[in-house]
Amino acid sequence: MKPIYLGNNNLELAFCPENGALCGIRAPELSWDILDRPGLGLSFRLLVPLGEEKRNNNVHGERQALTGCELSPDGRALTLVWDGVTSENTGKLPIKVTETVTMEDGGAVFALRVENHSPYTVESAWCPYLGDAQRPPEARDFKAFQYVYASAFEVELWPHFQNQKGYFGVDYPTQMASSSMAGGTPSSPFILLRDDTRGLYCGVRSNSPEVVAWHVELRPGYGSSIDASVPEAREIAGKPVHTRFGAVHMAYIAPGETRDLTPVALAAYSGGWQRGVDIYKAWRASWMKPYAPPAWAAEPHAWQQLHINSPEDELRLRFADLPKVAEECVRHGVRAIQLVGWNHGGQDQGNPSHDFDPRLGTYEELKAAIAECHRLGVKIILFSKFTWADRGTEWFRRELRQYAVKDPYGDYYMHPGYQYQTPAQLMDINTKRLIPMCFLSDDYRKIAQKEFLKLVDLGAAGMLFDECLHHLPTWFCFDTSHGHRSGAPTYAFDRKLIEEFRALPGVPSDFLMAGEACYDWEMEQYQLSYH
Repeated sequence: MKPIYLGNNNLELAFCPENGALCGIRAPELSWDILDRPGLGLSFRLLVPLGEEKRNNNVHGERQALTGCELSPDGRALTLVWDGVTSENTGKLPIKVTETVTMEDGGAVFALRVENHSPYTVESAWCPYLGDAQRPPEARDFKAFQYVYASAFEVELWPHFQNQKGYFGVDYPTQMASSSMAGGTPSSPFILLRDDTRGLYCGVRSNSPEVVAWHVELRPGYGSSIDASVPEAREIAGKPVHTRFGAVHMAYIAPGETRDLTPVALAAYSGGWQRGVDIYKAWRASWMKPYAPPAWAAEPHAWQQLHINSPEDELRLRFADLPKVAEECVRHGVRAIQLVGWNHGGQDQGNPSHDFDPRLGTYEELKAAIAECHRLGVKIILFSKFTWADRGTEWFRRELRQYAVKDPYGDYYMHPGYQYQTPAQLMDINTKRLIPMCFLSDDYRKIAQKEFLKLVDLGAAGMLFDECLHHLPTWFCFDTSHGHRSGAPTYAFDRKLIEEFRALPGVPSDFLMAGEACYDWEMEQYQLSYH
């Protein structure tokens, strides 16, 4: 049977009518055959663990027969249906998969619906799933480009393939998110597969908190593992040399649940990485409006970060001495002070407590010092943290641990923490471990609100929320006692937390919400991102 074709001037797609596999991809304006071997075509993939019997249980879409196929009257959309699927380790599973591919100006959008009537959770789903992503003709190199920490990083795809995972953990050289700060949404909402003059953009088309990660595999393996080189021929040992690429939706679709997964766009482009990023920026501009900063923080000016204490107790400056520093700042044109270590115990101590440190002065002295600095024309922005709880505190042991982000086994996750000053810290002997707290818990957000209001009551001009951009090492929370589903994304309420802070009684309209290296979508609520 002849393939089913969808296309525009950006992408031409071919689908197999028997199994729905995407068996051909071409960028006509770039003369680039991205996938030109129909036998490598893939459609979707599901991972459906069978409890303790078999964790790595896959449903390969290209091995499933289509039960429905409909081309829209205008020829711009194709709907493919698999009503019932067979996994690698079971018979038929009552899972219905519907994929809709829609051509739009400048590319194509892939959307997947999963109706799970099986007794098992659908843990992850690949869509779109490309059986090969060939480099452009005459390319001198081929790389994967991703946004991270308000910058970017690239890893090689050809002529060398940079493996990001241990040789012991994967069957093929693999690139995939190594942390929630890089490699998946919301921190990395798109990826570019590119050379210097052309590229393939892949990015989400929804600001949903669902985690979508980018997954690349070199099959069947290296030409030489000594230098991680890609085989030069199209075949090696009778196997086709190809680079699989997919958007992996970490969905955790429970038995009886139906979910429309985050749509994902594909688009070819001409030019450097900037042209690829422009595709993402144009989509982002269609829905996101950055929160305007207060007038005093809107123009460029110099700030000073002043570190007055760490967990190892330097106690460098008393609160009453802050105005003297502000006087110096005025003389040298510095308009704001980021005050770090003002809280009880010093920086990174006692989280999420935002009590003042009495060893540096009284509450009244700190409040009066802030007011005097503001009178002199220097704003005080207080360092804060709400992401973590300090595992070493009685507060954590007694109360906060119930709000910690939990893994599938019911244990809390742990961040290793940071080292300061003394040999015992630098050797990681007495480091305070940080426990990620679940922002999806209404009760924990109420605790955070109470702590935030301590900054407001002191008269600060704003807060500097350190590490607001991540919840390392977590992606999901599995503790349903927090009021969310099992496998809920831990980034889902990052913006809601700040929205709720801003709405609290007594918060001034010009109070600055600043955060560390805010990922793009956080700028709906934060007014400033620092690095």
